[in-house]
Amino acid sequence: MNVISDNLGAGHAAREFPLMRSVAVVFHPLRSVHAFTLIEIMIVVAILAIVMTVTIPAFVLAQNRRPMRLATEGLMEVCATARAQAILRGSLVEMRIRPQDYTFEVATLGSAGSSSSGARPEPKAGDGHRLFNLKLPEEIGIEELAVNFQLLKEAESVAVRFQSNGASDEFALVIRSLHGELRKITLDPVTGRAHYDVLR
Repeated sequence: MNVISDNLGAGHAAREFPLMRSVAVVFHPLRSVHAFTLIEIMIVVAILAIVMTVTIPAFVLAQNRRPMRLATEGLMEVCATARAQAILRGSLVEMRIRPQDYTFEVATLGSAGSSSSGARPEPKAGDGHRLFNLKLPEEIGIEELAVNFQLLKEAESVAVRFQSNGASDEFALVIRSLHGELRKITLDPVTGRAHYDVLR
């Protein structure tokens, strides 16, 4: 009798309080939670400091070299454009330089053929058609400029001629950056091709 009443009582309690079983499931003993220790945090900070120490100087150096790289690439493109246009058009093309303004431009001339006859008519201001313009970055200056073995760094305007057969004037240009970098751009007068050398 007691057994039956006990069983009925337990079943009756389960029917009347169905949440009792689920409530019992919710409560668990406290579990240990893993967290970063002070030593682990200090190790991560040290690793970040080492990485920044290595990468920041390299980034600054790359940024310092960027103006010289852009100037060198631009000058090589100016020379290549002038030579290509002279050959394609079958006429004289000039690379006009204003050393005081640090500007370079490629312009066509009206006369065709090569200038093997020693006479070189000087174009009037504004003559020709501009094909390409370049201005050196502010961090870059002209250290030396020579055309046909004449030093023309102080000249107001300088012209380097490219002929239809691919030949060009003798040309040498040395540029300097604020960080002491030196690059020399030269033309091979026979082929009119540009080359550059790292002087420092």
